[in-house]
Amino acid sequence: MLPIIDITDLSLENSKKLVDAATKYGFLLLKNHPLDKENSVDKLFDLSKQFFDLPAEVKAKNPISTANDGYIGPMVEDLQQDGSDKGDPKEAFNITHFDLSNFRPVQNLPEVFEKDLSFISSCLKRYYSVLHSVCRMLAIGLDVRDSEGNPNPEFFVDAHALDLKARSTLRLIHYPKPAKGMEDTNQAGAHTDYGSLTFVFQRPHRGLQIYDGFEWIDVEIPEMEGEELLIVNMADMLSFWTNGYLKSTLHRVRTTEERYSVVFFCQPADVVKLEPVNSELIRNHPGNYFSLKKDGKPLSSLEHLMLRLDQGYKRKSTTTTM
Repeated sequence: MLPIIDITDLSLENSKKLVDAATKYGFLLLKNHPLDKENSVDKLFDLSKQFFDLPAEVKAKNPISTANDGYIGPMVEDLQQDGSDKGDPKEAFNITHFDLSNFRPVQNLPEVFEKDLSFISSCLKRYYSVLHSVCRMLAIGLDVRDSEGNPNPEFFVDAHALDLKARSTLRLIHYPKPAKGMEDTNQAGAHTDYGSLTFVFQRPHRGLQIYDGFEWIDVEIPEMEGEELLIVNMADMLSFWTNGYLKSTLHRVRTTEERYSVVFFCQPADVVKLEPVNSELIRNHPGNYFSLKKDGKPLSSLEHLMLRLDQGYKRKSTTTTM
């Protein structure tokens, strides 16, 4: 079972436990987070089901754009990173554009979401609270320093500052029950995530699998009274920043039944450069930064995101000025 970390404990000892989980598994479980089961998580899943139960022609009124917002129909996205180009049978809706001063979505949304904008905003605010807490724990556990050698627990928080434009995304996903004879196939192809951190709730509590280097392992989520544990995984940008010290783990979804998930993809601010973190742990970790650079210069958060989205949707390179 994945380690369970208390998000309210920002001590050095607990922060090191979080970093240990991030280096060994790339995944962990969070408890005592602010997204309470009854008033947040249950309602997010209710909204998701309401939307995906709509007729196909209604869902298609808000199609996915090059800015990564809107509805993604079945077989449109291919997360599998082996070049198989099969497409994933899942469908999803991305809420990507929201005002970070009040967490209000500012994109065109279906009516089912429009009527609950205040609730969605409150959830986005809570997600950012979790993001900043995990960022602080990572910086503490990694002993990140500033340019003068002083402890810098705000390093990752500053990269996700609320006054900078970013592309974090709340994604609601529906995985239909596989057709007969297709039970042994992926509903979401094997991939790593593009951003810094990913937060996942899933129902039922199975289907997500991680690759440990030898075999695929089911992610088991223990039941906790009054709380739904939050799955957290390290994504590519954190791995790049830390020279591979934090593990961006290959994962997939494989299930024999219908499944829903609510995912928050955390993205650093567009202008943030993916340069090495000032940490003795990172400097001593064998690895290389080849993935950080383009034409000899560090990639920005936005440049990396757009490259990965182009790959996922099998499209030609898009502009990075959106």
